[in-house]
Amino acid sequence: MSHHEVKNYGGSDEAAAAFPWNAPKKAINPYLDPVEVAPESALSNLIALYAADNEQEQLRREALSNEVWERYFFNESRDPVQHEMEQDRQISRAKMAREQQRFNPDLVILADVNVMPPHISKPLLERIKYFHGLGRPKAYSRYLRETIRPCLERLERVRDSQVSASFRFMASHDGLEGLLVLPEMNQDQVKRLSTLVAAHMSMCLDAACGDLFVSDDVKPEEIRQAWERVAAEAMRLEVIPPAFEQLRRKKHRRKPVPYELIPPSLARMLCADWWYRKLWQMRCEWREEQLRAVCLVNKKASPYVSYEAVLHKREQRRKSLEFFRSHELVNEDGDTLDMEEVVNASNSNPAHRRNEMMACVKGLELIAEMRGDCAVFYTITCPSRFHATLNNGRPNPKWSSATVRQSSDYLVNTFAAFRKAMHKAGLRWYGVRVAEPHHDGTVHWHLLCFMHKKDRRSITALLRKFAIREDREELGTNTGPRFKSELINPRKGTPTSYIAKYISKNIDGRGLAKEISRETGRSLRDSAEHVSAWASLHRVQQFRFFGIPGRQAYRELRLLAGQAARVQGERKAGAPVLDNPRLDAVLAAADAGCFATYIMKQGGVLVPRKYHLVRTAYELNDEPSAYGDHGIRIYGIWSPIAEGKICTHAVKWKKVRKAVDVQEATADQGACAPWTRDNNCPLEQKNVGKGMGALPNDVMNLSQISYRERRALVKSAWKETRVVQPVNKAVYASENDVLTLSITDFALSLGWHSELTKLWARRLAAGGELMIRGRCYYVRNDGRIYSKKRTEAITSDKLLRRLMQS
Repeated sequence: MSHHEVKNYGGSDEAAAAFPWNAPKKAINPYLDPVEVAPESALSNLIALYAADNEQEQLRREALSNEVWERYFFNESRDPVQHEMEQDRQISRAKMAREQQRFNPDLVILADVNVMPPHISKPLLERIKYFHGLGRPKAYSRYLRETIRPCLERLERVRDSQVSASFRFMASHDGLEGLLVLPEMNQDQVKRLSTLVAAHMSMCLDAACGDLFVSDDVKPEEIRQAWERVAAEAMRLEVIPPAFEQLRRKKHRRKPVPYELIPPSLARMLCADWWYRKLWQMRCEWREEQLRAVCLVNKKASPYVSYEAVLHKREQRRKSLEFFRSHELVNEDGDTLDMEEVVNASNSNPAHRRNEMMACVKGLELIAEMRGDCAVFYTITCPSRFHATLNNGRPNPKWSSATVRQSSDYLVNTFAAFRKAMHKAGLRWYGVRVAEPHHDGTVHWHLLCFMHKKDRRSITALLRKFAIREDREELGTNTGPRFKSELINPRKGTPTSYIAKYISKNIDGRGLAKEISRETGRSLRDSAEHVSAWASLHRVQQFRFFGIPGRQAYRELRLLAGQAARVQGERKAGAPVLDNPRLDAVLAAADAGCFATYIMKQGGVLVPRKYHLVRTAYELNDEPSAYGDHGIRIYGIWSPIAEGKICTHAVKWKKVRKAVDVQEATADQGACAPWTRDNNCPLEQKNVGKGMGALPNDVMNLSQISYRERRALVKSAWKETRVVQPVNKAVYASENDVLTLSITDFALSLGWHSELTKLWARRLAAGGELMIRGRCYYVRNDGRIYSKKRTEAITSDKLLRRLMQS
């Protein structure tokens, strides 16, 4: 073999690469070669999830370990060197900030805003950020110095006026430090604080009893002295104790001390729920006044009331609506009324309240025409020191930190002084007044008054005198900003048309969607929600009639007329309801809804209350309240010309929660009805002991009872423990109007004209059930009504077992 053959055959690379097992391998380079990803699978996804969870858990443990290490081992208090270094850094940072503030005072204002509570600093910083983003440094600096700085100064004055020395003393007690930051708390924090305040009052009562009750024979006067100590503690918190006016010390007391009022008064002052209502009301009012101080309540930000208060009022309304929809009223006979329908049919409905007031004003107008009286429209405004914000949204320099409530009290006191002077001069009038807010929340009044034409000038001059007597120098010769009067011209409009807009915009804004407010520039209908929240927050009475008989007797007479019509059935038109013809005439006028006739039959306008024919009768509640006292409720009507009283509320109704089918509620693993104070125990536990008959003494073993005795016992016990709720399924609002109309048409085809109301049709459409003449009905998707057998929630065996346990 030659050398050339050996070379070609021997160890050459080309010859060696000819075999697949000897082929060279490609070098591994993760930076250049793409990574081949394995196909995804359920197992790989599960492993990835576990790996991610483990990584998150490891990071959480490391963060927790670092936090524990820095808190307990590696901190300034344990490391003097680090503590000294941190102090040096803070001092240098403070010196640098102070040096910057010397050359730029705007930084001082920004620093003051940043240290404010979030409900103050957050909206202010948003406005500051907006001005800073305009790119106009001079305007930005002027806004900080002319608007923000005065707002902060006013806020400090408001805080000082809210927290008195006695209030600070109460906050110095252990656990009550939160009183100093009450406006910054939420509901849960206020609840905890109210519990601590109630505990403090309990300790004060124990200390007072230990000091005063030295013997077993305790006298009522000693009990009142103990009450005085607890009441003094409550007064330090600027809360008036219950029954304070009746129980306080008086130098010249005409009546004996009502010692029976002491236990319920003490029970309230020792109750955490009572303190929660007081402290939460105080917190909301203080917070609102602080927002007014920093110009966050005006037509440029939120007119009449802060947006936060509007949201809170909206949430309250939503919770109330849910409560009404989940409860009903039940009487002793087992009759039920839907609570939502009852509320909507009452005077709580804004539409009904507006209609009643408009009817009353129309009645006053008719009486004025009959008497020949003239109508005058007045507007009274508070002095400038009560207004927190100017019309342009800037702080009012004349504002004296007066609250909205103080402005309302000013008008009330002014009107009381004027009324006293008017009566002393022999002048009389009658009408209605409406209280509504300015754009910054300050109260002003509109009055529609009727009077003799000869007295108009005297009454107007006297009212102007009292309206402008305070801070007279700020008005000069123009008294228009404080007092306005306008004689109503029948050619321009009737008195009712003058006041209609003010009544509507302070209730629900009905018919005012196109009306724009001159003060706020917004629709009056949209502003109605703000006005309602304003009146609720500051406890301002929006409407007040004077010089006419009470409207509560009018409502009771209408209720009595409706009850008489249902009892008597078809009676002749005009048939008397009451034996006395004078009283029956008043009832007929109220039933017809004619306020003019009702007022004249009652005795007329400007007649003292003691001369009215029909008045409202009251009585004490049969059942005591949670604090042990018996409140006062309306009984009916009574008249000085007739003996006895007429009851219009003979049927006692109790509030109960609607029954919910537990199986249906838990079918989709959903929650059942929430537990409340009316539903805090199972239904079976509530029935035990409520009218349930016990087994006879001679019956000890159920096996010894015969079949007839067993059936009779179950039947008698079932009558006493039956559930009066006709609907067993959860009922929710239905939005399917087409299905509701189909159900209504099908019900009319069955001859159900009065049994099926609109609300029941909605309930059936939502999946509810309806009991009519002992049968249970439900609806399917086709809109047809089907019947089924009623299932008993309590079986006979369970009932007998419960009877044995009782």
